[in-house]
Amino acid sequence: MPTRFARGLVALAAVGLLLAGCAQQASVSPDPLDHYKGEPKGVDAPASSAGGAPWAVWMKKDGSEFAVTLYGSAECPPYATGYKVTAPDQITMKVKDAGDDCPEGYAPFTTVFQTPNNLDRNVTIQFTAQSTHFYLAPIKKK
Repeated sequence: MPTRFARGLVALAAVGLLLAGCAQQASVSPDPLDHYKGEPKGVDAPASSAGGAPWAVWMKKDGSEFAVTLYGSAECPPYATGYKVTAPDQITMKVKDAGDDCPEGYAPFTTVFQTPNNLDRNVTIQFTAQSTHFYLAPIKKK
């Protein structure tokens, strides 16, 4: 029969595994903070977005929020619904694509998210969305 000490160790190990599982789930995004037609408010689009290329930008100087802008039909635009952090410097966006019956177009649609704690804001971040990679520069240090 196990001793109290042994049972305590087993319980502690179980709690540790449970917490480790919760930490991995933290890489999945919360709901968007905001989303709207147009480019991010108060930000100039980079030259790389010409022709409808997706892009990302820090919305707050401290890197606590970022925005992703995708382009598509103005009537039924594609937009980011969430993300998954796949490495400390990589994010894969979950995208609601426009349906087949939507007209072609290059209208921008922006989604703003809270930046997860497990993302390294001091390195270039690679985003993947709509089968395309795009990058976000590190936050500017004071």
